[in-house]
Amino acid sequence: MPSRYDARSPELLLPRFHTHLVTGGRSPYDTWTFVVVPADVHRMLGGAARMPVVGTVAGVAVRATVCRGEGVYRFAVRREVRDAAGVGPGDRVEVVLDVDHEERSASVPTELEEVLRAASLLDAFANLAPSCRRAWIE
Repeated sequence: MPSRYDARSPELLLPRFHTHLVTGGRSPYDTWTFVVVPADVHRMLGGAARMPVVGTVAGVAVRATVCRGEGVYRFAVRREVRDAAGVGPGDRVEVVLDVDHEERSASVPTELEEVLRAASLLDAFANLAPSCRRAWIE
């Protein structure tokens, strides 16, 4: 059962739980590392189908999106976070989450913006998930 107490900020009641990091069950996700978010935590955070979150995994700050995949709600844990925490698939970690209310935007390089505008795709690009926009930008 998750706790809603955050010792670092007692005034904030954030879901806290322990879990094992897992890999996806099929390609290409079998090379990714995920935190599976328990159903009760997902409900505490509002239960949205796609939910931007902030928090910590093994004490390292994360910013991710919880979404449904392979029958569970989960989010990917980037390599930088795993390396900083010294954890990997199979390791038990403490997770603290909150809904991320910050705007998620990335600066579109001028050249990419011009190409998208010329192809009448600027609006479509703006409607992509932040992770998809970031993949095109990076």
